[in-house]
Amino acid sequence: MPIYTYNARDEIGQPTSGSLEAKNQHEAIKCLQREGLVVTGIRIGGGGVDKASIRLRNASKYVKKNEVIALSQQLSVMLDTGVPLSEALSAIVDQSKPGPFKKIMSVVAQRINAGASFSETMRDFPAVFPNLMVSLMHASEASGTMGLMLKRISEYLEKDRKTSKQIKGALTYPAIMVCIASVVTVFLVVYVLPRFAKIYETKEAALPASTQFVIGLSKFVSDQWLLIMAGMVVSVGGFMAFKATKVGRRAIDKTKINVPVLGPVFTNYYLTRSMSTLSTLLASGVSLLDAIRIVRNVTKNAMWEKLWDDTEHAITTGHTLSEVVVNSLLVPPSVAQMIAAGERTGKLPEVFDKIAEASESDLDNSIKTSTQYIEPAMIIFMGVTIGGLAISLLLPIFNVATVMSESG
Repeated sequence: MPIYTYNARDEIGQPTSGSLEAKNQHEAIKCLQREGLVVTGIRIGGGGVDKASIRLRNASKYVKKNEVIALSQQLSVMLDTGVPLSEALSAIVDQSKPGPFKKIMSVVAQRINAGASFSETMRDFPAVFPNLMVSLMHASEASGTMGLMLKRISEYLEKDRKTSKQIKGALTYPAIMVCIASVVTVFLVVYVLPRFAKIYETKEAALPASTQFVIGLSKFVSDQWLLIMAGMVVSVGGFMAFKATKVGRRAIDKTKINVPVLGPVFTNYYLTRSMSTLSTLLASGVSLLDAIRIVRNVTKNAMWEKLWDDTEHAITTGHTLSEVVVNSLLVPPSVAQMIAAGERTGKLPEVFDKIAEASESDLDNSIKTSTQYIEPAMIIFMGVTIGGLAISLLLPIFNVATVMSESG
């Protein structure tokens, strides 16, 4: 694959550059955007491209979040007990199993031993170390509180992992049920129905309307399966292309927070992540403006990103955070009032932390509520689809006496 050299800015506007392998320029830009970078220039080739750095970038994609959390916890303990950073990193590298994480940490340890700062070294691996972690490390290097900051980072990442697992858990059950229903339906339509159709054709009996419908459906699927597959491919491709556009992403993200049952889950999820991130950043000495720029990339929703864009613009033009959130439909009125009170009293970090705790509790409740609605809905869905097909097939057999008399 060709090598592309790029210039970009990270999530807080810091310039960065490097090289990567990609099939084409479009794929290279998409890869960089997934890492939270805004590409300002890119070209194919370039002198002095370091193959080792490209291999490191590829390896960084496979580092697990659990490994980063464990790293933060271990470094926090070792630094608090007086172990120098370079020795702590070397110890972690020595005890790590061979793999992408050990490869990345070996490079980090080498750069620290050569005199580089921890935050700047982490900035070179955005796929491994989230921008929040880099910003907090930068703040701790100036204040000498690296051990405490790493503890905060591990707690934040642990909470974030728990929240993400809750969301995935809420969505996994309906996804599995839909897949099972789809597989069973396809099996019945493609394999079972044609055999029943042959039996009923030999009887030359008048079949119920529902039976005629499912047999006709089976015949259509068997005869036009290539057309159906092509239609599915085109539909999926069209959806992905629409999702990749700004208008499409905004429409999908708006639907996610407004859809019945699951809408409150996504709303509380974004609110929890936002408030928790802001609380951690401000309590660690990061400025409000930088915190807003970082939290923009934490919510991963176009509607919330616009909220933070509006907030950044308001702050840079002399307005307050509360002026934006009070007028936003995304932030509950009670939360907006608490933020306004926190601004007046100068206790925004504490207020954000309280809001995060409350929204996390609301998230738990919304997940439980959605599950209570989803489970019976899935049962009804499977009953209607699979049960409807089965009843339509067996209905003539239930009336076998009539069928036999008409055929005789």
